[in-house]
Amino acid sequence: MTVNTEAVAVGGSDITRREFLNYAWLASIGVLTAEMAVVTYLFAYPRLAPGEFGGPVPIGSWEALPGAKADPLGFNRSKFWWIVDDSGGKTVARAIYKVCTHLGCIYGWKPDQNKFICPCHGSQFSRIGNYLAGPAPRNLDRFLIRAVDAVGKEVARSDDEGLLDLTSATLRGANLIVETGTRIKGKPKGG
Repeated sequence: MTVNTEAVAVGGSDITRREFLNYAWLASIGVLTAEMAVVTYLFAYPRLAPGEFGGPVPIGSWEALPGAKADPLGFNRSKFWWIVDDSGGKTVARAIYKVCTHLGCIYGWKPDQNKFICPCHGSQFSRIGNYLAGPAPRNLDRFLIRAVDAVGKEVARSDDEGLLDLTSATLRGANLIVETGTRIKGKPKGG
Protein backbone atom coordinates (compact mmCIF):
# COMPACT_ATOMS: atom_id res chain seq x y z
CA MET A 1 0.00 0.00 0.00
CA THR A 2 1.42 3.35 -0.97
CA VAL A 3 0.61 6.57 0.78
CA ASN A 4 0.20 9.60 -1.40
CA THR A 5 2.07 12.43 0.25
CA GLU A 6 1.88 14.91 -2.57
CA ALA A 7 1.15 18.43 -1.45
CA VAL A 8 -2.03 20.26 -2.36
CA ALA A 9 -1.80 23.99 -2.87
CA VAL A 10 -4.43 25.70 -0.74
CA GLY A 11 -4.43 29.47 -0.44
CA GLY A 12 -0.87 29.83 -1.66
CA SER A 13 0.68 27.44 0.90
CA ASP A 14 1.50 23.80 0.47
CA ILE A 15 -0.25 21.39 2.87
CA THR A 16 -0.64 17.68 2.55
CA ARG A 17 -3.97 15.97 2.14
CA ARG A 18 -3.59 14.53 5.64
CA GLU A 19 -3.07 18.01 7.14
CA PHE A 20 -6.10 19.29 5.25
CA LEU A 21 -8.27 16.47 6.62
CA ASN A 22 -6.95 17.11 10.15
CA TYR A 23 -7.86 20.80 9.87
CA ALA A 24 -11.30 19.94 8.50
CA TRP A 25 -11.84 17.44 11.35
CA LEU A 26 -10.80 19.99 13.99
CA ALA A 27 -12.99 22.68 12.42
CA SER A 28 -16.05 20.40 12.47
CA ILE A 29 -15.41 19.50 16.14
CA GLY A 30 -15.09 23.22 16.93
CA VAL A 31 -18.40 24.01 15.20
CA LEU A 32 -20.13 21.14 17.00
CA THR A 33 -18.74 22.31 20.36
CA ALA A 34 -19.89 25.89 19.72
CA GLU A 35 -23.38 24.68 18.74
CA MET A 36 -23.65 22.54 21.89
CA ALA A 37 -22.53 25.50 24.05
CA VAL A 38 -25.25 27.71 22.54
CA VAL A 39 -27.93 25.03 22.98
CA THR A 40 -26.86 24.40 26.59
CA TYR A 41 -26.95 28.13 27.36
CA LEU A 42 -30.41 28.55 25.82
CA PHE A 43 -31.69 25.50 27.70
CA ALA A 44 -30.36 26.70 31.06
CA TYR A 45 -31.31 30.37 30.66
CA PRO A 46 -34.68 31.05 32.31
CA ARG A 47 -37.27 32.56 30.00
CA LEU A 48 -39.85 34.03 32.34
CA ALA A 49 -42.58 35.73 30.38
CA PRO A 50 -45.18 37.67 32.36
CA GLY A 51 -47.71 35.30 33.87
CA GLU A 52 -45.53 32.20 33.64
CA PHE A 53 -44.26 30.02 36.45
CA GLY A 54 -41.31 31.38 38.40
CA GLY A 55 -42.31 35.02 38.43
CA PRO A 56 -45.17 37.27 39.46
CA VAL A 57 -48.51 36.28 37.94
CA PRO A 58 -51.15 39.02 37.82
CA ILE A 59 -54.60 37.49 38.17
CA GLY A 60 -56.76 40.61 38.40
CA SER A 61 -59.27 41.75 40.98
CA TRP A 62 -60.44 39.11 43.44
CA GLU A 63 -64.05 40.19 42.93
CA ALA A 64 -63.87 38.83 39.35
CA LEU A 65 -62.50 35.44 40.45
CA PRO A 66 -64.58 32.44 41.61
CA GLY A 67 -66.03 32.69 45.10
CA ALA A 68 -65.93 30.44 48.14
CA LYS A 69 -68.43 27.89 46.83
CA ALA A 70 -66.82 27.50 43.39
CA ASP A 71 -64.44 24.76 42.31
CA PRO A 72 -60.75 25.66 42.36
CA LEU A 73 -59.63 27.62 39.32
CA GLY A 74 -56.53 26.21 37.61
CA PHE A 75 -53.81 28.43 36.18
CA ASN A 76 -51.98 25.89 34.02
CA ARG A 77 -49.14 28.05 32.65
CA SER A 78 -48.37 29.29 36.14
CA LYS A 79 -48.86 25.92 37.87
CA PHE A 80 -51.24 26.83 40.67
CA TRP A 81 -54.85 26.47 41.78
CA TRP A 82 -56.76 29.57 42.94
CA ILE A 83 -59.03 28.74 45.87
CA VAL A 84 -61.32 30.99 47.90
CA ASP A 85 -62.69 29.60 51.14
CA ASP A 86 -64.86 30.79 54.02
CA SER A 87 -63.16 29.74 57.23
CA GLY A 88 -63.33 31.18 60.71
CA GLY A 89 -65.78 33.92 59.75
CA LYS A 90 -63.58 35.41 57.05
CA THR A 91 -63.00 34.79 53.37
CA VAL A 92 -59.45 33.77 52.52
CA ALA A 93 -57.68 33.06 49.26
CA ARG A 94 -54.97 30.51 48.54
CA ALA A 95 -52.73 29.89 45.56
CA ILE A 96 -51.84 26.20 45.80
CA TYR A 97 -48.89 24.76 43.86
CA LYS A 98 -50.02 22.15 41.32
CA VAL A 99 -47.22 19.71 42.18
CA CYS A 100 -47.80 16.84 44.62
CA THR A 101 -45.63 16.92 47.75
CA HIS A 102 -44.88 13.20 47.43
CA LEU A 103 -42.79 12.81 44.26
CA GLY A 104 -43.66 15.88 42.22
CA CYS A 105 -46.49 14.58 40.04
CA ILE A 106 -49.15 16.96 38.73
CA TYR A 107 -52.40 16.25 40.59
CA GLY A 108 -55.91 17.17 39.55
CA TRP A 109 -59.17 18.41 41.03
CA LYS A 110 -61.96 15.83 41.23
CA PRO A 111 -65.22 17.80 41.63
CA ASP A 112 -67.33 14.67 42.14
CA GLN A 113 -65.21 13.78 45.21
CA ASN A 114 -64.53 17.40 46.25
CA LYS A 115 -60.77 16.82 46.62
CA PHE A 116 -57.44 16.83 44.82
CA ILE A 117 -56.10 13.40 43.84
CA CYS A 118 -52.63 12.60 42.53
CA PRO A 119 -52.88 10.06 39.68
CA CYS A 120 -49.36 8.68 40.23
CA HIS A 121 -49.45 7.31 43.78
CA GLY A 122 -52.93 8.18 45.05
CA SER A 123 -52.22 10.98 47.51
CA GLN A 124 -55.40 12.89 48.34
CA PHE A 125 -55.84 16.45 49.56
CA SER A 126 -58.85 18.47 50.67
CA ARG A 127 -60.20 21.42 48.69
CA ILE A 128 -57.93 23.77 50.65
CA GLY A 129 -54.83 21.60 50.16
CA ASN A 130 -54.69 19.71 53.45
CA TYR A 131 -53.43 16.11 53.45
CA LEU A 132 -56.15 13.44 53.54
CA ALA A 133 -54.58 10.13 52.48
CA GLY A 134 -51.71 8.52 50.61
CA PRO A 135 -47.92 8.63 50.71
CA ALA A 136 -47.51 12.43 50.57
CA PRO A 137 -45.51 13.69 53.57
CA ARG A 138 -47.29 17.05 54.00
CA ASN A 139 -50.06 19.40 52.90
CA LEU A 140 -49.82 21.00 49.47
CA ASP A 141 -47.42 23.90 49.06
CA ARG A 142 -48.73 27.44 48.53
CA PHE A 143 -47.51 30.62 46.92
CA LEU A 144 -47.28 34.12 48.30
CA ILE A 145 -50.16 36.40 47.22
CA ARG A 146 -49.84 40.17 47.06
CA ALA A 147 -52.56 42.80 46.57
CA VAL A 148 -51.56 46.03 44.83
CA ASP A 149 -53.51 49.23 44.18
CA ALA A 150 -53.87 50.98 40.83
CA VAL A 151 -50.40 52.55 41.02
CA GLY A 152 -48.70 49.26 41.99
CA LYS A 153 -48.28 49.93 45.71
CA GLU A 154 -48.69 46.83 47.86
CA VAL A 155 -51.74 47.11 50.13
CA ALA A 156 -51.80 43.55 51.52
CA ARG A 157 -50.00 40.22 51.35
CA SER A 158 -50.71 36.67 52.43
CA ASP A 159 -49.64 35.46 55.86
CA ASP A 160 -46.96 32.87 56.68
CA GLU A 161 -49.33 30.06 55.64
CA GLY A 162 -50.12 31.64 52.27
CA LEU A 163 -53.61 32.84 53.24
CA LEU A 164 -54.82 36.24 52.05
CA ASP A 165 -57.73 37.71 54.03
CA LEU A 166 -60.19 38.98 51.41
CA THR A 167 -62.49 40.66 53.96
CA SER A 168 -60.11 43.62 54.37
CA ALA A 169 -61.51 46.91 53.07
CA THR A 170 -58.10 47.77 51.57
CA LEU A 171 -58.59 45.03 48.97
CA ARG A 172 -61.57 46.67 47.28
CA GLY A 173 -60.47 47.33 43.71
CA ALA A 174 -56.96 45.97 44.33
CA ASN A 175 -55.31 43.63 41.84
CA LEU A 176 -53.88 40.34 43.04
CA ILE A 177 -50.47 39.00 42.10
CA VAL A 178 -49.37 35.43 42.84
CA GLU A 179 -45.60 35.21 43.40
CA THR A 180 -44.81 31.77 41.96
CA GLY A 181 -41.15 32.28 42.84
CA THR A 182 -41.99 32.31 46.58
CA ARG A 183 -43.24 28.90 47.68
CA ILE A 184 -44.56 28.24 51.19
CA LYS A 185 -44.14 24.61 52.23
CA GLY A 186 -47.19 22.77 53.52
CA LYS A 187 -47.35 21.57 57.11
CA PRO A 188 -46.36 17.93 57.75
CA LYS A 189 -49.23 15.45 57.76
CA GLY A 190 -50.67 14.97 61.21
CA GLY A 191 -49.23 18.33 62.31
